[in-house]
Amino acid sequence: MTAFYKTNNDQGVALITVLLVVTLATTAAVAMSNRQHIDIRRTENTLFIGQASEYLYGVELWSQQILAKDRKDNETDDNSETWATRLPPLPVEGGYVTGYLEDLQGRININNLQQADAAGKREQARLKRLLAQLEINEGLINLLLDWLDPDQEARFPEGAEDGYYLSLQPPYRSANRLLQSTSELMLLKDMTQKQFNKLEPFISTLPDNTPININTAGVEVLMTLADDLSIDEVQALVEKRDSKAYEKVEDFLAEKAFAGKNISAEGLSVSSNYFLLHAEAGIGALKQYRTCLFVRNDKGEIKTLMRSEGVI
Repeated sequence: MTAFYKTNNDQGVALITVLLVVTLATTAAVAMSNRQHIDIRRTENTLFIGQASEYLYGVELWSQQILAKDRKDNETDDNSETWATRLPPLPVEGGYVTGYLEDLQGRININNLQQADAAGKREQARLKRLLAQLEINEGLINLLLDWLDPDQEARFPEGAEDGYYLSLQPPYRSANRLLQSTSELMLLKDMTQKQFNKLEPFISTLPDNTPININTAGVEVLMTLADDLSIDEVQALVEKRDSKAYEKVEDFLAEKAFAGKNISAEGLSVSSNYFLLHAEAGIGALKQYRTCLFVRNDKGEIKTLMRSEGVI
């Protein structure tokens, strides 16, 4: 009887051992299969990223060619031209590419604030009017001037230099140079995300002193040219301009909407040198983005100043 029970116990142990081995083998097989699946997806995504990058580079080259040809064809820039046409999603192997160019001189270049004398005062007045439209405290102007200037003397009122920024956690210093990106505004004293989101579509941070292109600027930017402008008249003027662009700034300022405003043509233009490319490529389930800042000289030569896999 004892031998019988012993045999059954041995068989039970053997069965459990077999089940354990099978379980371990199955678990290992599943783990290997999952790892293989992950490796395949990783390799696939790597290939998709490389493929998307090449397509985005193609959009970048295409954009440069369009801008170069545009300068050879004419010396003005407006929203009816080929460069301003949004590229529809174009089918490519495995997906699509699309993109569009934006004239950054249709915005207010806040780096212009650092100009001396009358030019600087003019740019400050324009920004002040924009801030009033957006219901943002005009104290931002002094904060910007302190961020741009080379000294450590905080402007009164509401300015800030290292004495303020070094007291923060984490501490940092004021730049004391031109802004490289609009995102730097988030470093300024009292700047909120809500304020930044309202302001960002109407400003740029270009490395040169640049005029506003009256052929591409929106209503909000054109409203900054003088006090007490009628938004309805400026809107009507934009609609007229989009039908037929202006060849001279003087013709634009001679319009009824600006009568008696004595607006100087300084700091205004009918052409542009700085453009921003927004490009997108979709390959499989992957989407990749690229943003490029272009500068174009009078000969139509294009240079890429910045390139980002996202937003500059």
